[in-house]
Amino acid sequence: MKVKKRIFLGLSLGGLFIIVGTAVLVWYFFLNPGTSIRVVIRFLGLIIFALALLGFLGVLLLAVSLLSKKSLGPLNSIIFKTLDFIYPLALFVSKLLKINKELLYGSYIEVYNQITKLRFKDLPDADKILMLPPHCLQKSSCPHKITVDINNCRRCGQCTINEPINLSEKYNVKMSVVTGGTSAREIIKKYKPQAVVAVACERDLASGVNDVSPMPVIGVLNIRPFGPCRNTTVDVNEVKGALEYFFRRAENILEPNIVFNNKD
Repeated sequence: MKVKKRIFLGLSLGGLFIIVGTAVLVWYFFLNPGTSIRVVIRFLGLIIFALALLGFLGVLLLAVSLLSKKSLGPLNSIIFKTLDFIYPLALFVSKLLKINKELLYGSYIEVYNQITKLRFKDLPDADKILMLPPHCLQKSSCPHKITVDINNCRRCGQCTINEPINLSEKYNVKMSVVTGGTSAREIIKKYKPQAVVAVACERDLASGVNDVSPMPVIGVLNIRPFGPCRNTTVDVNEVKGALEYFFRRAENILEPNIVFNNKD
């Protein structure tokens, strides 16, 4: 289920208003007589106001790009810096309002995905793209573990890890199965890709794309019929669509409807 992008934007604006409120409070103490540190407080107030102003400008550019579904050219770098700045603010506000973090994470991923798609259309080489599916796509009872070597997969069709492997072979892209955010960052550092297609839960995707920003990453949420980190699945057509945003390929490389045989 797609999450509304407005959730992330709304929480981010809430965080910016908190910053403005803090700046107003700082100025209030500055204007009141009887303090010997008015210069310091005034300087702090100016910094806070400037940060808030830049944040509002960045959110405005972000909203314009999302609504128009167009790239803003050289302003894209400002948008990605804005995302880095407002993400922790949105997290802070979600805690204050006791909003489900999964909603925030999902909304942030939707925003980041769209901005990435608008900014990066093609990449010159398929070998510069890295796929990162999680190990939980493999059936938990399978003895042929693939976290060390993908070739251990027997392609039996009893779990969904077979489908990302097929995609990596058909599109000729690198793929590595990861056990979590730490291993994903290590693999990205090792291969130094130009773009990443990652599959994970909301929390891992949100923290991952924020860590490697502004690297172009398209995140695809996994499906968890048996709970987190166990016998998960993924819509292979979403993964395929993410790959096609990075480079042009024939439209019918894969069959449009693929049925997963996911038995517990």
